Formats: sequence, C-alpha cells, structure tokens
Amino acid sequence: MPSRSRKGLVGGRRYAVAGAFAAALFLADQGTKYLVARDLWPGRAVEVLPRFFNLVLCPNTGGVFGLLPARPLVFMLLSLVAVALLGYLFTRLEGKTAASLAAAALLAGALGNLVDRFRFGYVVDFIDLHVGPWHWYVFNVADASITVGALSLFVLTFIDERRKQRRAKTSSAPPETPSDK
Repeated sequence: MPSRSRKGLVGGRRYAVAGAFAAALFLADQGTKYLVARDLWPGRAVEVLPRFFNLVLCPNTGGVFGLLPARPLVFMLLSLVAVALLGYLFTRLEGKTAASLAAAALLAGALGNLVDRFRFGYVVDFIDLHVGPWHWYVFNVADASITVGALSLFVLTFIDERRKQRRAKTSSAPPETPSDK
C-alpha cells in the first residue's frame, strides 16, 4: 500500500497532507486577523520594520486590492464559486503534489476571506509593505496564500506543458539508423 507514486502523493495521503497545509494557512490567516482586529483600530499603524513593514487594520469591502468597494454580496458569491471550483480542481490533481499544495493554498485563502465576509461584511487586511513613502496595497495572510498558490499553479502548469512538448518531440522523432552516424 504505497502512499507515494513516482509522480507524488496519491490517494488519502495527498488529501491529508494538502488538507493539513490548507488548515494551517487558514488558521494562520484567521489567527492573525483576530489579533489585529482585537489590538488595532482602523488607520493606526504599528511600525514593525522601519521604512518597510507596518501593521494597520484596514477593512476591505471590495475585491483584490480593494477594487470595486461596497459590493460584499458579489464578492461572497464569487468566493463561494471559487471555493467550489478549487475543490473540483483539487480532485483533478492526483499524483501532482506541488500542484495539490498550490491548490490547497488557494482554497485556504479563499475560505479565509470568505469567512471574513460572512462574519464582518468585509475582509480584514493588515499587512502594509512599503519602501519609504511608497506603499503597496494592504493585504492579509489569505491574500498572500491566494497569490502564492495562483503563481505556483501558473508556473507548474507552464513546466508541465514544456515537459509534454519535450516528450512529444522525442517520441515523434524517427529512430536513428546506422547511416545517421
């Protein structure tokens, strides 16, 4: 009963590992949001690393990077659809450990932000990265999970396609004959 194939984790072991990874990310997201919401108020910045990293409570009623604010129902529905699609995607990744973990990160992030939308009507953002006076959008652990998961799936898909192309080229090449040497 091997739990690993040459391609990666399979069966129940894959679900357990990816599920534990998703749960850890989800709990980290919700735990950090709880602490920030408990100890900060909107607009108050706590400098963690001078000129680079602040904590600031920033309720986000919009989508990614605060786009389309004040549309909580739309984003709740989009999040539910995303969670369903990610669940389906996960079932299609048998034997692809890295892709399974990337999908688990996406799922954890989507669930983390969905829970916020149902609990508060907005997403709790609090990580403020900046270089001097130039600030990036405020985000949270769920957003980071979504970003890293999506980028990882993109890169892994690209690598997989390149491998398929190489295999197709080598399998369609005519066999060498003694006169080719």
